[in-house]
Amino acid sequence: MATLTPNITVAMDGTTTSLNNVNLLQPTAFKLVIDHKYFSNVEFFCQTILHPSVTLTAVELPFRRTNIALAGDKLTFGDLTAIIIVDENLNSYIEMFNWMNRLVENKDKSSYDTIFTSTPPTFSDITISILSSHNNQTRRIRYIDAIPSSIGDLSLESTAGDVQQITFPITFRFTSFEIV
Repeated sequence: MATLTPNITVAMDGTTTSLNNVNLLQPTAFKLVIDHKYFSNVEFFCQTILHPSVTLTAVELPFRRTNIALAGDKLTFGDLTAIIIVDENLNSYIEMFNWMNRLVENKDKSSYDTIFTSTPPTFSDITISILSSHNNQTRRIRYIDAIPSSIGDLSLESTAGDVQQITFPITFRFTSFEIV
């Protein structure tokens, strides 16, 4: 059986740290926050988060009979998807639908514009707090300038055998993310 040696150093952003915590990330230990003022129901009812993929497209350099792959110069981010539990008043669904509807109806508003008006911003940062085994925050993933791009199906079934919570997926696009 392989063991993890606690004195291995890991480089992150030019710094080296000692790997001394070998606890595994818990799949249920997270919290999603978009904007407490405008999206409080999404924070409370978030069930699943799918962190997006990151792609660095290689640049192909032709050389004789083959191509040589060089590191690209642009990161491409996949979509951030959250599965939201629907409350009986549909508040979580309505919050996301209203945000998407505002994107179509109104011009872009930054978060600074909302200081003088009660209208929510067009773009909003999404923060996921990763929690430890003691429910303390260990890391945060911040998705910068996120906007909703898709609201998935809302399935209402009268013949459902097992009573489960009704959920819907919401997909976001964003400019970048940071892990702190």
